[in-house]
Amino acid sequence: MEPILQMLDAQWPSVATSPEARRALIRWAREHEAMAGMCDLHEVLRCRRDPRVANEVHQVLARHAPTDQLAARTLLQILLPGLVRLVGTEGHDDPDAADELVSLAWERICTYPSTRTGSVAANVLLDVRKRYVKLRKSYRVASIHLNREVPCAASLPEDQVLASMQLEEILDAKRQGLVSPVAFEAIVRTRLRGESLATVAADSGFTTEVMCQRRWRAEQRLRALPLAS
Repeated sequence: MEPILQMLDAQWPSVATSPEARRALIRWAREHEAMAGMCDLHEVLRCRRDPRVANEVHQVLARHAPTDQLAARTLLQILLPGLVRLVGTEGHDDPDAADELVSLAWERICTYPSTRTGSVAANVLLDVRKRYVKLRKSYRVASIHLNREVPCAASLPEDQVLASMQLEEILDAKRQGLVSPVAFEAIVRTRLRGESLATVAADSGFTTEVMCQRRWRAEQRLRALPLAS
């Protein structure tokens, strides 16, 4: 299993039994009958195997997710098996697939429309797959452009976007899962400190091309944020 997926699984037991989780579950149970009687988030997670209540529970989490990070984190944990499958089917040749898919899933969970019908889990995974495939196509086009016309480290629209952002804003995007630690380091060192991408890539054990791809993907997400407009 990929490191980010292992990390999420390793974190889950402490998340599920934390005092914050117990308080959240009490709040949700007061508002939603589907959560009544559950003792901890492990029980919420097990609901994904029960077709009688699974989607109702997922809908509750999705409604709370935009303003409740614990609800979003619980729904992300529920979706991990589906994300593992997407890594194997859509990202088997992409070393960044797991990081990218988890980031896209988190973003979608936190913006899931409360009025959307159907299976929450299926809808989120479908949206994540579509977005990931689109991003990979976009990257291939950009990569051709970079290779033929502009060096990867040269000035691009992302330079202007990053120039208008403060380090704390980029760090906040990292905390939200929109930028991976590797991409964050690449952005800070190359865009803000002026180091070469080749140096940063060598320090991290990646080729310059792979590091360029990771930075490009992260910057695409940063450009879409309200703070970068």
